[in-house]
Amino acid sequence: MADNTLVLTNVTKRFGGLVAVDDLSFTVKQGQIYGIIGPNGAGKTTVFNCITGIHPCEEGSINWCGEEIRLLSPHKIVQRGIVRTFQTIRLFSQMSVAENIMSGRHIKSSQGWWNAIVPTPGSKKDEKKNWQRVGELLDFFDLSDVTVNAAGSLPYGTQRRVEMARAMATEPKLLILDEPAAGLNDQETLGLIETIYKIKDLGVTILLIEHDMDLVMEVTEYLTVINFGKKIAEGTPDVIQKDPAVIEAYLGSEDDDE
Repeated sequence: MADNTLVLTNVTKRFGGLVAVDDLSFTVKQGQIYGIIGPNGAGKTTVFNCITGIHPCEEGSINWCGEEIRLLSPHKIVQRGIVRTFQTIRLFSQMSVAENIMSGRHIKSSQGWWNAIVPTPGSKKDEKKNWQRVGELLDFFDLSDVTVNAAGSLPYGTQRRVEMARAMATEPKLLILDEPAAGLNDQETLGLIETIYKIKDLGVTILLIEHDMDLVMEVTEYLTVINFGKKIAEGTPDVIQKDPAVIEAYLGSEDDDE
């Protein structure tokens, strides 16, 4: 498993009698931009919730860099380098953009709670280092002009960038993006594509769910397609676009129309 960072094997997640993820397996290799697509309600976000420990799966294996992480808590998974964004933006709306990004540095900070009361030379050095990193991320995501603005006061597309910057503040090895283009206009989507490539160039592996098929076909290198929680196809974007099972899942069959 030298260059395979994330391997899901026979993963199943149930909610009562509903099988949300059904015996799902796929492998994301280091440095890939990997996509998970499927119709609404296919179970895509549940897959992400299983990977990140929000809804641990009942069956199967989730292996990350040679370690089984299926039963780890979300903060332990973040510590191992997996971080995500959400379909619905979850920023601290009253905090500034810089403070939101700084909140992502918590996991990298060596300070204890007591340093807020009694600062030490070491804690001051750590604080300075963290703010320097925030500054770098503000530049990287083109947010320097809104540093002190309350995050909740910003346009939706800008809030998306703040959320991604906060995720990147944890210094992830795997960045999971859940519908990052949702709510974006065409210009913002083009900017998102550029940002995804820039993040990949940093050596970060990217796993994404997205309904914007133009974006998916543009940026992803490999795709898994699921429907009703089950994998129905996988392959490169060119292969997926021509797969009859994928076309039927998205458009329906003639029998369905009848």
